[in-house]
Amino acid sequence: MVEFNITPPYVLVVEDDPHGLSFMESSLALSGFKVLSAGSVTAARKQCQEVGLDNILAVLSDYRLPGESGIDLLRWIRQRDQTLSTLIITGQGEKSIVEESLRMGAIDYLEKPVTHQDLKKVMIDAVEHTRRSRQSVTDRRGLEELERFDQLISGTVPEGLQERIRFFCQPLHEVGGDFFITHTYSGREWLLLVGDVSGHDIKSAYVSTYFQGMFRGCVENGSGVQEFMDFFNRTLLKQGFAGSLETELVSLSLSAFYIQFDSSIILHWNFGFSPSYVVTTEGRIKASAYGKFPLGWFENIDVSASQIQTKGHSQLLVFTDGLTDLAEELEVNPFSLLHRLLNDQNLIKSLPIGAKDDILTISYRINPKLPLNVQFQPILSEHYAGTEVDHIDHLQSNWRRSLNFALDDRLGDRLYDLLICIREGMLNALVHGCEKAPDKFAHLQICLSDDQSALRIIIDDPGRGHEFDLKERLGEIKAQTGQHLGLGIIQHLSDDFRIDNKGTSLVFDFEVNPVPA
Repeated sequence: MVEFNITPPYVLVVEDDPHGLSFMESSLALSGFKVLSAGSVTAARKQCQEVGLDNILAVLSDYRLPGESGIDLLRWIRQRDQTLSTLIITGQGEKSIVEESLRMGAIDYLEKPVTHQDLKKVMIDAVEHTRRSRQSVTDRRGLEELERFDQLISGTVPEGLQERIRFFCQPLHEVGGDFFITHTYSGREWLLLVGDVSGHDIKSAYVSTYFQGMFRGCVENGSGVQEFMDFFNRTLLKQGFAGSLETELVSLSLSAFYIQFDSSIILHWNFGFSPSYVVTTEGRIKASAYGKFPLGWFENIDVSASQIQTKGHSQLLVFTDGLTDLAEELEVNPFSLLHRLLNDQNLIKSLPIGAKDDILTISYRINPKLPLNVQFQPILSEHYAGTEVDHIDHLQSNWRRSLNFALDDRLGDRLYDLLICIREGMLNALVHGCEKAPDKFAHLQICLSDDQSALRIIIDDPGRGHEFDLKERLGEIKAQTGQHLGLGIIQHLSDDFRIDNKGTSLVFDFEVNPVPA
């Protein structure tokens, strides 16, 4: 008895020797196969066209045939169906023919004389190989359909937000991954939601699509955000998508924002997502609090919202950890990569390193009516402990790399002036503000004006400051040595310079070339 289930589809044997063909027909029929036969490539093609390649599970062909060879038949089949397994019969020692057939896609070969056991074994393997290949194609088509459906319900910016949102999405896989959906309660009330499903398999894709569909259905029928988050968390646990911390599970990281256009507060829910950032009109960058656990981890979750103050802020930035991971691979600051991606959708294709995870970024303009010259796009944000003063050369190398990447070399020779100023400002902050302590941190922020004509550098430190007007004091300094010589250099090289908060905040601007140098 045959060792597997043979269904109506056939196997095709091509052999011009009548005795050899008769033997293989009988042997394969005895093994449970439904056999088609042909004595030439022309006859084999006719059989394939009449029956249909989809109804053939394997083709076994002699190499030496009248007219065209078995390789010609193999090539003809591969052009039409790459899932159909093919095998070649050769004479003993015909190594070059074997190599050619394998290069053309044959999965195996038989040497004459062919035995019943060898024939049965290779044909069983060939049929199973065809079944697996065709199932893989079917699964791939299903994934593509799921991807198209997923794209229909996510990742689009509605008309009411198009003047406020810049959006970039680069999926790594067909399914699962990151998504962005919106909901409007009225023309001036919006819910923005960014999600990241763990994994990229069918199960993860189902959870992603299921969530988005359920979200739209529930919220559009009056369900509150907190009520829905709690409900979906329980659904994940109840349906067995989630497991425990010791086992593989499918969880959902979410960052949701409820926005009223006339309100100074954004309500924010974060379940295991990366922090979001707000940027002030003058370029200061502030991170939101880290989120709670992702949905699907624990039964009882805190669904309360935090508040993001929007007064004095120009934009809200959100990005998934795929961007952070790629920035680390490129050895640049995440905000440098964020800036380039939002301004050049094709950049991702030209990078020397490919992304290892999905990337999704959103820039939401809080007040789109602000003039360009009072809005800034962050291109670098880093916190440094006071002890980092001992590694200032390494830090300077990182700044140079990120600045060149973000600005595409538009600073030209002024890059060196800028690096000198940043270095002097950071030395002052780390030595005097942080007192070289490991638990005190200085914050370096670099932003580019919205019209891309100027850089703004902000250095904040936790020092106590001083009572005198440092800028006035610098103007009085004539000597080339002294405690504040570094700040004097910054004042001299920058295009604009000021000191705030009694000297604990240093702000200076540099003009930027409009085109790459």
